[in-house]
Amino acid sequence: MIISPPNAVAPGTPLGIVAGGGVLPRLVAEAAEAAGYAPFVVAIADGLRADWSPYPFVRLPWSRTGDVFSVLATKSIRQVVFCGTISVRPDYRSMVPSLRTLANLPEILRMVRGGDDSLLRAVAGAFERRGIEVLAVHAILHDVLTPEGALTRARPGDAERRALRRAAHAASEIGRLDIGQAVVASPDRIIALEGIEGTRAMLERVGNLAADGRIGRGEPCVLFKAFKPQQDERFDLPSIGRETIAQAAAAGLRGIGLTAGRSIVIEAGQVVEAADAAGLFVVGATQGPEAE
Repeated sequence: MIISPPNAVAPGTPLGIVAGGGVLPRLVAEAAEAAGYAPFVVAIADGLRADWSPYPFVRLPWSRTGDVFSVLATKSIRQVVFCGTISVRPDYRSMVPSLRTLANLPEILRMVRGGDDSLLRAVAGAFERRGIEVLAVHAILHDVLTPEGALTRARPGDAERRALRRAAHAASEIGRLDIGQAVVASPDRIIALEGIEGTRAMLERVGNLAADGRIGRGEPCVLFKAFKPQQDERFDLPSIGRETIAQAAAAGLRGIGLTAGRSIVIEAGQVVEAADAAGLFVVGATQGPEAE
């Protein structure tokens, strides 16, 4: 169940943003500030390299992640949002942890054993057991969820709709197994499944397959990113941004589908502009996409 904050926020209410990489954490911080929150950024993983000014922030490398609860306590933070990319999981056994991380190490090691969905559920549980509420990105950053139907001038034809249905079904199945969220398919076959390498690397692989002649020149291929059947809607929703459009175009795809209402289009106006320029479609679909 998603717990959303009240519509009216007391000015200066502290909000922790556990921030990985990409533009999404900054967009969340900006929206939170506009809504009256006082954002505090906890930069982790890919977010360590970002410039978080003018927001107050702390950088926590993996060896110090156990410090997060004391950091939040000193700032009187009782609500957090998780957002941003994490491209590499930590190997806690090969690092020298801080004392607080060392104290939490048994709990941390239990968390990192499973796939992404089980990991995120475990992390959320660790925060909630300490009385910290975990909010969804879209509870702060409104109008970011993918609407149903086509967002772009381009629309999928019959062949592309068949490819979307095939990709959506496969994406749901690998999501059920907590393997990944994304699949590339044509009307007649699955081209690529996303694993731990992520969407970018998968699309690079598709481009290489096309260059090697493993994909027909006229074969209409599409990408679908699906909400996992068991997924917690508060974090790691399937998402695309401008980079995804560029990667899909480079791979020779016809377009992109996403689970409507349970996925994110980051900076939607710019994504649509980029897709229109590339001649790609972007559609939101509920079940077995029947896009316009």
